[in-house]
Amino acid sequence: MKGLIFVELIRFLEETQSPAFADAVIARANLASDGAYTAHGNYPSTEAVKLLVLAGEMQGIDAVESCRRFGHFVFKRFLKLYPNIILPYGSAEDMLRFVGTHIHDEVRILYPDAHTPHIVATPSDGALVLTYTSHRPMAPLALGLIEACMNHFGDQRALTWTFSNGNHAAQFILSRNTHE
Repeated sequence: MKGLIFVELIRFLEETQSPAFADAVIARANLASDGAYTAHGNYPSTEAVKLLVLAGEMQGIDAVESCRRFGHFVFKRFLKLYPNIILPYGSAEDMLRFVGTHIHDEVRILYPDAHTPHIVATPSDGALVLTYTSHRPMAPLALGLIEACMNHFGDQRALTWTFSNGNHAAQFILSRNTHE
């Protein structure tokens, strides 16, 4: 997994809790890397999962919620780091329809060795269905990213999801609220 995600994960722990909290999570995780990450390095995704699970436990929340919160945080960071990729889109649907193509293509230009998840967006009866598959168990991170994207663009549609295959896969459905 790209080091940028790890750098942002440590920032997330420091900014949402404290630097001491981040240090405690890293120490408790007993990682091969000792939590020393660079943005351009590559690290085992198992370390990110371990950090998110432990951070959740230490906050009294489950791993899915910890990962989802990180997704919200990292979307805001991507807005600052990569505005040229995100800002051209006029709506959440516009952006989400092209995550698996344009946006991940841009990621692979910046980081040629990146292994992005496979995301397919399919319009279906007025809804947008996003199918997510990855060799990493990060579907809850995708959920947080999607929610943050919808918030950013003021998208008020209902979002439902199902995770499968140990969080390696998910289906997200953006549909009109029934009370509209």
